[in-house]
Amino acid sequence: MSGDRPGDDSAAPTRRLALALTFVALAAGGFGATAARASTTVALDGSFSTALIKPDFTGLCPSGVADECGAVQLVGLGAAEWAYAFGPTFEPSGRCFDVDGTFTLTLQGDGSTISGPLAGRFCPRASRAGHEHAGAISYGNPYVEDDTIAFAGGTGRFAGLSGTATFHTSSAGAMSKGTLQGTLAG
Repeated sequence: MSGDRPGDDSAAPTRRLALALTFVALAAGGFGATAARASTTVALDGSFSTALIKPDFTGLCPSGVADECGAVQLVGLGAAEWAYAFGPTFEPSGRCFDVDGTFTLTLQGDGSTISGPLAGRFCPRASRAGHEHAGAISYGNPYVEDDTIAFAGGTGRFAGLSGTATFHTSSAGAMSKGTLQGTLAG
């Protein structure tokens, strides 16, 4: 047969074409697999509820790292710590206030962290001290706050991810509760 004898190059172009097509197919498959692995989505879906005991209450973030802190249980990610550092914005908007700050989320299991700027609306319920954003330190001032966080620049499981989340908190008396919901992708 042609191409079976040593020195016979009649089958060489066919072999080269077959090798080239194999290389292209493998390269395309490899790049596709790389792209699929690089695309990651992480859902943030959690809530918390805390009862503050007045004799032990020293503030919402005793560590001094931020103005408000807490723990949230995230579906599929486990327990996480959150910290909200108030920004300079506290502008009246009807009976509510536009607010800003920085929000940081840290997974307790592996220390993965992600943070970003926060913007939202703080609405005190009728009370004398309710018109002070830091008034929660005086214990028990009722409020509702709805914020949006633009997460980016994470570490660990959050490395290379970004996205938005909503953070809803409310408090009255000794009870404080909230939710964190959003999606990170990268």
